[in-house]
Amino acid sequence: MVTRDVLQVFEEFIARPENVDKLFEFVNGEIIEVLPGRTRHSEIGHLLAVAVHVFCRQHGLSCHTSGGDGAYRIQGHVLAPDFAYKRTPMSETYPDPDAPEWVVEIISPTDKAADIREKRQIYRQAGILLWEIYPQSRSIDVYAPGQPLRVVETDGSLDGGAVLPGFVLPLRDLFDPHG
Repeated sequence: MVTRDVLQVFEEFIARPENVDKLFEFVNGEIIEVLPGRTRHSEIGHLLAVAVHVFCRQHGLSCHTSGGDGAYRIQGHVLAPDFAYKRTPMSETYPDPDAPEWVVEIISPTDKAADIREKRQIYRQAGILLWEIYPQSRSIDVYAPGQPLRVVETDGSLDGGAVLPGFVLPLRDLFDPHG
């Protein structure tokens, strides 16, 4: 667990004038600048957000999502998942002090395995539903709190689990949105 003093150093760092328009994560005491990613990965996150918002509207549910430029404080860390969902409104505060209930990390070929594991551990310790999307292999690893890892392949379907009961999304809708 990261101490309050270390997190305060991070908050002072991001408040510097040269850093105000940049996005940073804070993982295990290390400040990491988040750079723009691949447009295809961004599209996957947007397709998911649209599907979630349509589902929530149809069922009268509170729904707030963010993309890769939304950062959250999660158990002394600051993470900017590629997609995040929560029922409570988003914050004007950076980072958002209220952790999301569900996050998606879209894994790039340049992502380091150790970095992926570190984030996964943070999300899992916080009890957050995590989907790791691997576009190149067209598969998704689902880490639901209290459940074993579930791997969903191209012809499978994803669901919102306990976070968004009833939400189901065929994987092909993310990888082949035009049929």
